[in-house]
Amino acid sequence: MNRLTVISSDGHAAARMPDYRPYMEPGYRDAFDDFVKVYEKHGVNATDPKALLNRLDREMYDEWAEKAAAPGKLDGYWNPERRLELLDQEGIAGEIIFQDVVTPFVLSTPSNASQDAIAPPSDDQLAAGRRAYNRWIADFASTAPGRWRPLLAVSFEDVDAAIKEIRWASEHGFAGVTLPVVPDTARIYQAKYDPVYSALEEYGLPLNAHTAISNSTPTYTGAPSRASAAAMIGNDMMVRAHQLLPQFIFGGVLARHPGLKLVLTEMQSDWVVGSLTKMEHSFHHSALTRDIRDITPLSPREYWQRQCYLGSSLFSRAEIGARDTIGVDKMMLGMDVPHHEGSWWHGTEFYLRATLGAERVTEDEAKTMLSRTAAGVFGFDLDKLARVAERIGPATDQILTPPADLSGATTDSVHRGDLHRPLASAAH
Repeated sequence: MNRLTVISSDGHAAARMPDYRPYMEPGYRDAFDDFVKVYEKHGVNATDPKALLNRLDREMYDEWAEKAAAPGKLDGYWNPERRLELLDQEGIAGEIIFQDVVTPFVLSTPSNASQDAIAPPSDDQLAAGRRAYNRWIADFASTAPGRWRPLLAVSFEDVDAAIKEIRWASEHGFAGVTLPVVPDTARIYQAKYDPVYSALEEYGLPLNAHTAISNSTPTYTGAPSRASAAAMIGNDMMVRAHQLLPQFIFGGVLARHPGLKLVLTEMQSDWVVGSLTKMEHSFHHSALTRDIRDITPLSPREYWQRQCYLGSSLFSRAEIGARDTIGVDKMMLGMDVPHHEGSWWHGTEFYLRATLGAERVTEDEAKTMLSRTAAGVFGFDLDKLARVAERIGPATDQILTPPADLSGATTDSVHRGDLHRPLASAAH
């Protein structure tokens, strides 16, 4: 049987909070022990009831509790053996793993924190928590060499410390670095961050921006309801995430660092077309003075083609339909395990049929979006993963055949932009 190799460009893993202790540097353990006591009473991660009940109707949450939490499927969040079982069931051969929004010394998700005004930890505690997470995820990924490539969690504010951590990551099998939120008084294009970008070039590690991790979270206290706050947060965070691409281009980062790869994940895909069109107009036809070319000698579209990619998780049928305009070779499809909005929740095979199959994607296009580009960007061994796919991968003919029914509707009656496109997903 001809099977597809699936590399998910977007997955998340996190330890149970007390399990970070062995990875915590001794000088922070007493403070971490105190934090764990508070976390066990008030903490919440992206799959916890307190987080999900903010944005799911009760019947949807009850289904989640019954079919995901009760059978232990969420144990794959922290247990590598259980996660492999889930990935095998879903036909996912390889996976990029991001931190989740809750790491050591972080009490809550952005959505909860922004609505409840939870005090943030100190910068030193955040840095120590990220280092503990990085050591933990390195051990997690080592249990299945070649199937997982983690991304480093690091702050850029202490440049020397960031470069040291990036060097460590390059020696321990990390696929890249997650772009952190920079302070409100700073911008990612400022020259003080250039040594970090140079280190990423030197070690060949892509920089990965992920919604809710790489951009600040707005505050909507006093909203009419928690649901309305979550909706506004989700919309606002997506807008802020989309602003990163112009900053990297017109801020000159990609021009100064031609070997840097930038990946934009869980930001949807189709917005790029309009964003590049606007940037191209500004560059070529607007009233901007010509000295913009001193900062960006090439056009925005040329930087996009040379250095940028999309981690297209939560992809809709409409995005797959627009693949030629967006760029088939730019879209790396992500399944977002173990989040509620991920493809795995209602079945990755159905999800792929309802998007790739419904849009008559060719086998060559499917291979590009599902594995080839991700292997090239993140350094997966495709031959090794193909052997995994022979055992667990989805059948090519099955995936590329449109389903006769999409949740009770024919493929023709499903609105092309509605399928699997939750607006507030970024709020987690």
